[in-house]
Amino acid sequence: MKDVWQSIGTTIAAVSYKSTYPQYKRISVKNVKEETRKMKRLNKEEVKNYQLGILDTVTEFCEKNQIQYWLDCGTLLGSIRHKGYIPWDDDIDVGMLRPDFDRFMHKFNQENNRYKFTCNELDKACVYPYGKVMDTETILYEPDENGIVSCINIDVFVYDNAPDSISECKKMYDRSDWYSMLNALQNRMIGTHGVMKDIVKAVGFVALHLYPKGYFAKKIVSNSKKYADMPTKSVGNFTSVPRIVCEKDVFSSFIKVPFEGREYNAPVGYDKWLNAFYGDYMQLPPEEKRVSHHMYKAYQK
Repeated sequence: MKDVWQSIGTTIAAVSYKSTYPQYKRISVKNVKEETRKMKRLNKEEVKNYQLGILDTVTEFCEKNQIQYWLDCGTLLGSIRHKGYIPWDDDIDVGMLRPDFDRFMHKFNQENNRYKFTCNELDKACVYPYGKVMDTETILYEPDENGIVSCINIDVFVYDNAPDSISECKKMYDRSDWYSMLNALQNRMIGTHGVMKDIVKAVGFVALHLYPKGYFAKKIVSNSKKYADMPTKSVGNFTSVPRIVCEKDVFSSFIKVPFEGREYNAPVGYDKWLNAFYGDYMQLPPEEKRVSHHMYKAYQK
């Protein structure tokens, strides 16, 4: 199930660029081939260099504006376990608490031209509820030229207050999963197998198409912010995939950790944080699971 939601999350991100940047849309394979002849195809290492450039821009901006951030998810795991990318991974994740995320959201684009931040709260037509910073001097096809046109990017995840009640926290995650499923179904992002499932998907798409694009992402955000003005002991990840809850003392201060020969922020309680995500995070997964979940073709404009 986790892999299904990871796939949905990747596709949600790709579809969203069409709303934020109208020039990114489905185009004919013929036109794509004509355009890509003029551009340089980027290999995985070159894509990583572009991602690191985005990360450096984000971290420099955050430090200048006293916005707290940290390497998150697989990027934080890669830093602690490998001092860089997980060998079979190829993306970058950053995390922020809601107050910092809101400040970043409203200020970043005012000081940047090449790199642009987008999320549903900035553009109501965006179909994902967390943020992305994109390098507009690149083009990314997901999974290939027949798919969605976007940009090389990094994820910016936001963490909100989690209720102290375990049952209420579960209800919030259940609502988040429900809205995420509707969001994915509305945007044709759920794979189906068999005639009946195809019929269910088709009927669901027609019905959900009555709602404006981005409607369910907005619902996810509203659900995530339910306890924003209440004092709670923990934070949760209500806008993305993992169902985690962790005490706020994890973020009482920040330290520097290595990543690809550079240093970036990590929460002082990174051990507790990574355990919430992965359990025994220093244990390598079985070899058959050491694969990337991302498929793309990237070009420099």
